[in-house]
Amino acid sequence: MSFKKILDHDRVRKIEGSFSWIDHRFITGGFLQELSTTEILLYFFLVAVSDRHGISFYHDDRICSILKVPLTSLGEAREGLILRSLIAYESPLYQVLSLPPDPVSPPTREKIRQKQRERNLYHIRKIQETLQ
Repeated sequence: MSFKKILDHDRVRKIEGSFSWIDHRFITGGFLQELSTTEILLYFFLVAVSDRHGISFYHDDRICSILKVPLTSLGEAREGLILRSLIAYESPLYQVLSLPPDPVSPPTREKIRQKQRERNLYHIRKIQETLQ
C-alpha cells in the first residue's frame, strides 16, 4: 500500500501573493481527455496567470511568445476552449470559467456551417426588409 509523504520539507509550496488552482474535476471528470496539446497548454497557462476571478489580460502575441506556439495555433486552441465552455474571451481579456457539470463537446463542422448559413440568411433577410 502506498502513502503520501513530503519528499522535500525545505521546498513545500506555500501561498505567497497570488494563487491559482485547477479544479480536480478537470482531470477526473473527463474535461482533459478531448483537448489538444495546445488547448491544454493554453488552459494551464490561463489558470496560472489569472486572478481570483479567472481573469487575465495577456495579449495574443505575448502568449504565443511564452508558450512558443504560432498565432494560428493559439486561435484554434482558444476557439476549442470557448466551444467547450472552459473559457470566455473578449480581446484582450480571457476568463477561465467554472467547469460545467459535464464536459461539453464542441459542435461538428457541419453544425458550425449550418449556424453560419442561418446567420447569413437572417442578415440577408434584414437587408432585404430595409430595401423594401
